[in-house]
Amino acid sequence: MSRVYLIFRNQIFSDAVRAVLETHSEIELVGVVSEVDRIAADVATLTPDVILLEETENSPTLNEVRSILTSPRSCRLIMLRLDADGMHVWSQSWRQTVRTQDLVEAIVTAGEDKP
Repeated sequence: MSRVYLIFRNQIFSDAVRAVLETHSEIELVGVVSEVDRIAADVATLTPDVILLEETENSPTLNEVRSILTSPRSCRLIMLRLDADGMHVWSQSWRQTVRTQDLVEAIVTAGEDKP
């Protein structure tokens, strides 16, 4: 099972991703946050396998997440971006996706591939 922590800016984006994740038994959504100051404490307490980060143009959250990823607690980062072309999922390289199953596969694979 992959334990997932979601960091978002847009509430509609968060609601949509949450709805997708909650329908898959191999994924446990352990936390959802939009406040940057809570990320480090939440990740330490909730110990997710995967962090999902909504990528935005002005996302100060990325620096906070990078510091968590280099800490002794290991987890994988998957970035999501919505634009006019659809949803993009980044784990190893950018790829456009229009199916929710692509996101689920990226999460499950990242959770299984933990160092």
